[in-house]
Amino acid sequence: MAKKEPMINTSAFDIGDYVEAPAFANFEHDFKGIVEKVYEHALLVMITENDPSDEATVVEYNRRAITRMSETKILVKTDNPAPREVPAEDEAPTKD
Repeated sequence: MAKKEPMINTSAFDIGDYVEAPAFANFEHDFKGIVEKVYEHALLVMITENDPSDEATVVEYNRRAITRMSETKILVKTDNPAPREVPAEDEAPTKD
């Protein structure tokens, strides 16, 4: 099996951003949380605020949910984002 190259984060999201995500599956209401991992088109969000009627679903999901980037809104950007890698082909050669 071929090894998959690590993804470079080119999205507007960073680990630590406080976001709002729409209800899906068993959720009846939108929820808020902190981005724990950034995937290619999705986010792993640790749920910190939710409607009390969704508490059973939140516990069942272990306080985490995968959300689509396209449907998730950033409420507060993190003050300390993880460094982003720069692709090698974008680096300019240095002249001595």
